[in-house]
Amino acid sequence: MDLLAPTLIAGFFKFVFPPVFYAFHGWLATEMAIVCLFRPYEPWYFPFTRLQIPCTPGIFPKRRAKLAQAVAATITDTLLTTDDIKHQAESLVTEHNIHIAVDAFVESVLKEFRDTTKLHRLASDLAELSPTFLQHLVISITDGLDKGRDTRVANITEKIFDQVILSTRISLDQAHELAGRIMENILTTERVRAGLIALLSPQNINALDESVQNHAGAPYRLLAKIIGIKRVCYEWRNFLEKEPAEAERIISDLLKRFGIRDQLAIQVANFDLRSMPLQYIAQLKQNLTEAVQNFLLEHREDILEAVKRIEVEAMGTVSSAIIRFNPESIPQMWLGRAKQDISAFCHAYLQRELGELMEKAIPALGMYGLIARKIELFTPRQLEILIKRICRQELRWLALLGGFIGAWLGLVQIWVNVAFQ
Repeated sequence: MDLLAPTLIAGFFKFVFPPVFYAFHGWLATEMAIVCLFRPYEPWYFPFTRLQIPCTPGIFPKRRAKLAQAVAATITDTLLTTDDIKHQAESLVTEHNIHIAVDAFVESVLKEFRDTTKLHRLASDLAELSPTFLQHLVISITDGLDKGRDTRVANITEKIFDQVILSTRISLDQAHELAGRIMENILTTERVRAGLIALLSPQNINALDESVQNHAGAPYRLLAKIIGIKRVCYEWRNFLEKEPAEAERIISDLLKRFGIRDQLAIQVANFDLRSMPLQYIAQLKQNLTEAVQNFLLEHREDILEAVKRIEVEAMGTVSSAIIRFNPESIPQMWLGRAKQDISAFCHAYLQRELGELMEKAIPALGMYGLIARKIELFTPRQLEILIKRICRQELRWLALLGGFIGAWLGLVQIWVNVAFQ
């Protein structure tokens, strides 16, 4: 028995102790290495000196900035690239998803309109903004026209011309009213008399006589000489000049007898712009557009002054229109069709422009810088908790692997001792 105990102790230290010791050593060394990744959080110094102890602070706290940059680069270059974001966005942009979003948005807006308090507040806010909005709108339009960059006025004018003016027809009653206004203000007897006097100028009378002599047949030339066309024209001109009152009475009677007003009304009622040649219509449209633009530029200050004068009326109109709005009065069929049309428009637009929009938006987001700044803002403890939460199982198996390798080294030590004893 006295010899057995030393033999057992020697056997233990020879065959059992090396694997156990090396396994514990490997496990402990790995655990210490893992701890050194995160601890200490702050640098340590040798006592009574300013010499920093090596490996302090831990690797992750010390290299936090570079770690943030590396993680951000890995995410943006490999895990979450610009193409990945763009493809994911394109896959989500379906007409069904857009319709869901539009439906939710429209319903939320209508829900807000059902709240009387919010509706009155909205009406008040928009009413206060309406004069400023009108002034800015006028200034924006006129500035754009002045610099040649605004095409809104031209587009609106052309649409009004194509859809309203071009297809407008005047009724016979309206034509008679218009003809009456023309006769009263344009074709007055005084103006007709003045026009006839201008027409019967000496140059025109000579031209008339020469034309008859050169182009009329022999009987008509003879008749013209017998009647004396030049003499008759000069006599008529003298009558118009020297007897204005009597001449105007004759002209007025002739205008009534000839039915000029009725003839003019018929021509106005039968007039259709669409029957004109296309080049004339295009020129008329261009002239109208230029006239509207010139009017806005020339009367800019007058328009702004008019906007200021109707400030109270504009605010009252906007406020009243919003308050009277009742979402329940909107037909459901129309509302559904409007949602569908908006969804189709948004879907077509995004399908056409999404790629370009994403290419501009993703770099503007600054994903790399955002991720890097977020990681740099982590405290060392938060960084340790985050990494351990992600890699807890792997770190535990890493420590066990160190112990396993140590145990194998212990077995190798036993084999070496036995082989070379």
